[in-house]
Amino acid sequence: MVRKNKKVIITVPGAEIAEAVIGCGSTTGRDTDKTAKFGIELTEVYGSNIKISVHSRTVIVCSLKEYHEVGDHYLYICDVEQVYGNKDEEALFAWDGYSEIRPAK
Repeated sequence: MVRKNKKVIITVPGAEIAEAVIGCGSTTGRDTDKTAKFGIELTEVYGSNIKISVHSRTVIVCSLKEYHEVGDHYLYICDVEQVYGNKDEEALFAWDGYSEIRPAK
């Protein structure tokens, strides 16, 4: 989808959707509509047709500049276009390799 859309949206999810984040991380999007399955409310990002979770602490909007095949994956090089933040959302982080998802205190 990155190569098709030419856009990358990186988000730091808010703590309110911690359970959904765990579920999304253990479910493939190839056969599953994750937003429907985990009840994630979406909103539009200005300047993009890509939607993000309403409960996002930080959003970084990028445009694809180039990509390279590097072994068994691709390396995407992007230009940052916009950075948004919502100070009312508590940022969610992964701890112990992803065994724990919770806010930093």
